Amino acid sequence: MDEEITLEELGEKLDDPAVNADRVYIHWTAGHYGQRPEDYHINIDSDGGVYLTRPLWDTPTATWHRNSGSIAVTLDGCWDASIYKDGHCNFGSEPPTDEQIEALAQVLAVISNHTGIPIDSNYMMTHAEAAELDGYGPNTTCERWDLWTLPGSTDWGSGGDYVRGKALYYKQEWENE
Repeated sequence: MDEEITLEELGEKLDDPAVNADRVYIHWTAGHYGQRPEDYHINIDSDGGVYLTRPLWDTPTATWHRNSGSIAVTLDGCWDASIYKDGHCNFGSEPPTDEQIEALAQVLAVISNHTGIPIDSNYMMTHAEAAELDGYGPNTTCERWDLWTLPGSTDWGSGGDYVRGKALYYKQEWENE
């Protein structure tokens, strides 16, 4: 499955009663733009294109011990990204693009609107935030640091709040339309 979809089509798919998720985990692939692994439900490419790569009711293989009842969303890219002990990041030759970050925020808002999953750090978290809770994140072994920081949000650990803030903005704007 590798189907480009609109936000409206994503909403329709989320309305399927077989989708039984109560959490969302957001990632980057650490691969190349244009590669859309099926470990995730939704892949977002460098131009902001949204792709359904796994049925939304299917259990992903994206977040250690946290896959059941979750929706996995990823940004394609960050191929050669690295993080350093002093807190700075090199997002590599294929960093998260502005288009990806905006599309990610919109996808999170759509998921919240159609499933009722709150846009907060208890229910929608980056892989880095989940890894922190599970002992393999940036402040421990640093095995996973997806979206711990982002271009435009380089404060240590601010990536999740940055994306959730944008998602809340879209959700509120759409409710006011």
